[in-house]
Amino acid sequence: MIDLKGIKNIVFDLGGVILELDINRSITALKELGFPVLDNLDIMFSKYPFFLEFETGRITPDQFIEAMVSQMGDHAPRGKILEAWNAMILGYRPDTIELLSQIRGKYRLFMLSNTNAIHEIHYNNLLHREYGILNLTDLFEKVYYSHDLNMRKPDLEIFQHVLTDSRLAAEETLYIDDTVIHVNAARELGINAYHLRLPERIAQVLC
Repeated sequence: MIDLKGIKNIVFDLGGVILELDINRSITALKELGFPVLDNLDIMFSKYPFFLEFETGRITPDQFIEAMVSQMGDHAPRGKILEAWNAMILGYRPDTIELLSQIRGKYRLFMLSNTNAIHEIHYNNLLHREYGILNLTDLFEKVYYSHDLNMRKPDLEIFQHVLTDSRLAAEETLYIDDTVIHVNAARELGINAYHLRLPERIAQVLC
């Protein structure tokens, strides 16, 4: 259980916290299409700069797909590339959505995610289809996406942006993420941060 004494604001990561992910599904699907994928997404980001450029909004979805095609050859169907890139997104747990609805009146809720424009469409479509909620913006006071802000975690500037933009006091704010480097970055700014370790779920640690 997380000690929420003195907490007025909760900032959530998306993937692995709110949204269920299996990154290996996308890695496998891209390999099958002929992409020279390495072992994990971190290595892909370091070897192929267009992944980072897309996550920070510096290239468009069309430019991202074309960059993928350039690694596979023109034979690679663009629709299949899109499907493969979205394959990592599994959906939402009912208890997660229920928890967010329950605590909205007690805390100011925010989201901070390293994400991209293609995934944003896909996971919002899933939310609408599965729960009748049009957009994640309906669950949070404000969402902060790396591709909109042109910066990403674990850079301190994105955490500071959230604090400044929404006028949050760090000592009154809790940040929850499943990636320890992001948790540590938030703590550098005085934010209370919790590392969510699978199989932990937010419905367990915040109930």
